[in-house]
Amino acid sequence: MHQLVRISQLALCWVVLLAARVAGDELEGAVGNMPADTQAAAAAPTSEKTAPVAIELELSNFKMEALMLVIVAGLVANYFYGSRKNAELANIWEKPIATVLQANFSAVGDGRQVLERDSAADLLFYASGRRHCKYAQGHLMLTARQDPIALLNDLTAKNHEKLEVEVTLNDNLPGFVFAAVPRKRSKAVNRDRYDVSTFAKIATHDNVPASIVLFSESSDITNQLLDSGLDKMLAGESGLLEEIYVTDSPAEKPETHDFKREKRLLVTIRLPASTAAGIQSFREALEFVFYMVDYIAEGINLRAETTKKLGKARDEAFKEFARMAEQEKQEALAKILADKRRAELDEVDKMLPEQRRKWEEKDRKKQLKKEQGKRTRRVK
Repeated sequence: MHQLVRISQLALCWVVLLAARVAGDELEGAVGNMPADTQAAAAAPTSEKTAPVAIELELSNFKMEALMLVIVAGLVANYFYGSRKNAELANIWEKPIATVLQANFSAVGDGRQVLERDSAADLLFYASGRRHCKYAQGHLMLTARQDPIALLNDLTAKNHEKLEVEVTLNDNLPGFVFAAVPRKRSKAVNRDRYDVSTFAKIATHDNVPASIVLFSESSDITNQLLDSGLDKMLAGESGLLEEIYVTDSPAEKPETHDFKREKRLLVTIRLPASTAAGIQSFREALEFVFYMVDYIAEGINLRAETTKKLGKARDEAFKEFARMAEQEKQEALAKILADKRRAELDEVDKMLPEQRRKWEEKDRKKQLKKEQGKRTRRVK
């Protein structure tokens, strides 16, 4: 709706500007086309009123203006067509999404609809109430058919329609980093994702096609995850499962020690043609996402040495944040002590001279005892 308002405002501005330009050009052209004697008479001072000059308007003078109006009308028409087409596609894909979510979660959407429209090309969903996970959220990304510039960008970048699903897992599930991404995306993923670049390395497996690159922390993790049927989904003819991440660390490097650590499953599913076979393949891919939630919780049994290796890697990676936390703790404690000392000195200022002398003597002994204690600790 906001985009429609902007387009309408733009069209209105064009019309106003074009009308002003037309009036100015036509008036100038009419004066320029007047006979010489008429122009001289118009320029000569006279006290008598002259008859108004007739201005001839011809359609040939409006070519540019007509073209602009056609462009604006085309933009408005494209917005309505693109929005309607995306609404139709959203209704098609909402059915299998709703079926899978309602079979897996007790609370889906707002109770009235599953997909919430964020824009003409973006729809969101939220679901909760399932074992082994806290909640799931998704983003259905359609082609921006209503926006010619965004549509051109999608075509140039070869972007396609997809569904991104993020499931936040329970805290008691195994924590590790694993990823399966298209080979053309592997360098960018390894460069841009903090969790992958910090903890995982490129892994190989005979059942995974060469077009897919695996990142994993351990062969133990790789083998167990692929045994879930993930290898078949990655190598399947439909090829709908584009990217999958299982991670217990943030995708971006944290800036503070107080960062949120959640275990998540993230999957990108490419939208096939909206045929009966395509919709069925899409539904199976989405069902596999929630099967993976159960498999991670019940089917992953890491060896003791693998678990120890994972913990050591995180301790090493997060040492910097542990130091930051300790420093902030010490600074907070120092501030509390400084405030307490300041308040104590304010009270001393209000004392009588004899009371102040006694307090100062007591404080001197207290500080001396504290210094002796520090020296004793250093000697030990």
